Amino acid sequence: MKILLCDPPGKESHYYAAFPNLGILYLASALRRRLGASCRVLYLDAHRDLKEHLRAVDRFRPDVYGLSFSFPVKSLAYEVVSRVKAEFRDLPVVCGGPMPSAAAGEVLARSPTDICVLGEGEEVIGDLVDHFRGKGVSLERIPGIAFRMADGAVVETAKRKPFEDLDRIPFPAWDLVDFSKYAGWFVRRARPQAHIFINRGCPFDCNYCSNPVWKYAKPWVRLRSPGNIAGEVRLLHDLGAREIYLSSDEFNVDVSWALEVCRAIEALGLKDAFFNCNLRPGAMTPELARAFKKINLWIAHLGIESGNQRTLDGVGKKTRLEDIVESCRILKNEGLMIFGFVMLFHAWEENGRLCWETAEDVDRTLDFCRFLFRERLLDYMSCQVTTPMPGSRLWATALRHGLLPRHEIKGTFKRNMILPGVGSGDVQRAIRRGFWLKNAYLFRNGHFSLRHLAAGWTNLRLMLGLGLPRRFN
Repeated sequence: MKILLCDPPGKESHYYAAFPNLGILYLASALRRRLGASCRVLYLDAHRDLKEHLRAVDRFRPDVYGLSFSFPVKSLAYEVVSRVKAEFRDLPVVCGGPMPSAAAGEVLARSPTDICVLGEGEEVIGDLVDHFRGKGVSLERIPGIAFRMADGAVVETAKRKPFEDLDRIPFPAWDLVDFSKYAGWFVRRARPQAHIFINRGCPFDCNYCSNPVWKYAKPWVRLRSPGNIAGEVRLLHDLGAREIYLSSDEFNVDVSWALEVCRAIEALGLKDAFFNCNLRPGAMTPELARAFKKINLWIAHLGIESGNQRTLDGVGKKTRLEDIVESCRILKNEGLMIFGFVMLFHAWEENGRLCWETAEDVDRTLDFCRFLFRERLLDYMSCQVTTPMPGSRLWATALRHGLLPRHEIKGTFKRNMILPGVGSGDVQRAIRRGFWLKNAYLFRNGHFSLRHLAAGWTNLRLMLGLGLPRRFN
């Protein structure tokens, strides 16, 4: 059996792959362990256009074609699936990732996809390959999928229990990756860069978060063991990676566990390796900041989201502005740099009543960021327009209140919700102000990767208020 696992061809849109698709690499390693020499797996990455993508399919002639994609690139994914099916009519097409997990019905209705994987796919993909090679059960008996019957009806099978022990999952198939293709995070200390999942999920439920892959079934958060994480760090270092993004919704979801992870990495003695991670404000301790320093974790990505306490309460962030300031102070006391994530024009419900951020609220958020910069508590920032995604509570709110725009959502730099009293001009003004602030401190603090200069035209247009390049529209 030959299995082709693919990203949508990134050269067809604004979508840009800074890192390889870890979900696909996990699927590849799981298939190899389950099927051994009886299968050959190839990863078709995003660094090509549609014609190149189709030529690669033709050369490999797979027995199963898999495509992983998220909401902003769904139209591209539908086009890719349609072209694949037109040229290889009998080839089974399996789609997975955030969008198929959240909205399998739409994926099956708008594309000739045969099967959608709902949630984690490491076990599902093996069951599907067994089915297609005539050694497995019928589709109806495979948990965790959705598919079309011959009469067009969509069937969703029973939910599949998530992995309780993440250490049972083999390390991603890193041999399928050419690290030189990937620019990594645009703020960096070393290269090549790589990333690993240190846990799966998040115990919180912010209304804008669409993470149906992990929230498809409980428990919502599971932790890898510190030793298992350190083993993959060692493997990546041996493969040449010199900066590793310890990827998770928040590293400090369990401070005791986070300390143990740091100790396990410190014991490796990798003096030439650097690390970065995501953190949640309010769960930061001086001891953890010191542990970060010991392993060369040089920058933390902090979810600020808004400078308005009413907004943080409304969207379910469960943190306070004082928590953000205090977390920044703790990290800065150890000399770490901080990258803040900000979202503009949030919306939420209170007792069924729609609430939202006005242009004045957004100005307060940017003023809060400016305060953090001025106090040397923030070094970098990124700002985006709050965008409803399938699988999030915000998506349901947007549907109930008619907030979805007429244009198809392809990115997070446009007015992606029609909020009362908020016009496109208000959104563009806020984005322009945010980008001036972001870039001023990016150039002041340095460590940015020149490999991301291709995004400079988009940056410049947004700063000057000229709108997005045509490919975003």
